Amino acid sequence: MLIKRLAAAFTLVSMSLFAQTPSDVAKAAHLANINTLLIFTSQEGLNSGHYNFSNVGVRMDLYHLPFIYHFHSDTKLNSFVVGNVGYSRVYLNEDIEIPDGVRLDYDNHLRTYTAGLGGGLRYKLIPTLSILGGVEFIYSTSGVSIKKPKGHIGDVIEDFFNKNYNQNISYKFFTSLEYRQEIEGYKPYAIVNYKIYDTKSTFTFDTLSKIQTQSSITTLSLGVESPKLMEFSQNYLTLEGYYHANFLSGSVKDVVKFGEFNALGSVLYYYTPDKPWWASRFFFELNAVKASGLDGYNVGVGFTVDF
Repeated sequence: MLIKRLAAAFTLVSMSLFAQTPSDVAKAAHLANINTLLIFTSQEGLNSGHYNFSNVGVRMDLYHLPFIYHFHSDTKLNSFVVGNVGYSRVYLNEDIEIPDGVRLDYDNHLRTYTAGLGGGLRYKLIPTLSILGGVEFIYSTSGVSIKKPKGHIGDVIEDFFNKNYNQNISYKFFTSLEYRQEIEGYKPYAIVNYKIYDTKSTFTFDTLSKIQTQSSITTLSLGVESPKLMEFSQNYLTLEGYYHANFLSGSVKDVVKFGEFNALGSVLYYYTPDKPWWASRFFFELNAVKASGLDGYNVGVGFTVDF
């Protein structure tokens, strides 16, 4: 009977209700957290997001600071660096009661911290069309923090999960084709982007061994930035609207139980050509994310150091 209770508890802890063994369940929860943090973020700005994965009864909060910097070049080819730091928290939507009257009413939070650094090359085929590619190495550590549930299985659950963190290395390979144009002050663009994440993890739990997984996302982005809306001496404001269609594949698709999601958003830019020297513009971004099995939002603030 105790084994049955443990199996039920592990299943509720994870994001994947179809998993049957402790190894499968821990793997599913781990993949959901790592890959979701890496995939559900943008490439610049300080992002604060909240997502409700309704198909699997899980919510996620994340805070993320990525950056990209392009080095100046007098030729069609230039190099750039990318990086990120982030934090996410995954938790159940509500308390759940399992057989024999044991109610899981603890705070079940799967926490992850990430830091990454990488780079790549961009080549301008023509002034309005460019292709780029690169790789980013992302280190992360994740673990579960809980409060003891009511019932006699609490000690077992707490001993298994508490104060155990997993060390992970992800390799993100990315490439994109970008079209950017300016027409009477308006700046429309279309971008096709592909990213693949290869994550290797060594669990600290004694019962588990090395796990490796791959996830990928293909994104079609359409948007346009307005001409100057307001001017303040040399500084000025513009507004951008965009639409992203995203298509998932690999392990993350199996865990979150949907294959595509859309994002609709806007960005307010404040350009500063003269001062400060380290930023060409500041921005505030807001978007809504929607899918069959997902709803959420992102709020971002930040600055651009180069293009």
